[in-house]
Amino acid sequence: MAGSARMANASSKAPAAHPIRDAQRRLAPVRRWFFSNAWSAALAWFAIAIVLVAALGWFFVFSPYGAPAAPAYAAY
Repeated sequence: MAGSARMANASSKAPAAHPIRDAQRRLAPVRRWFFSNAWSAALAWFAIAIVLVAALGWFFVFSPYGAPAAPAYAAY
């Protein structure tokens, strides 16, 4: 009797949701909007493109990381 009660409790417990599948399910409306033909989605695409171009501009113009390497003997 105790064994069957234990199995009933175990089977009534819902399995834990997978975090990735749960996030995909919650983000599906955002993904559908982002790839739609709405003007707001086009504005979001434009804003993301501007941010990426600005990051490239910062890297090649303002940061020292985009500069070519100096020769090792230049410091002496």
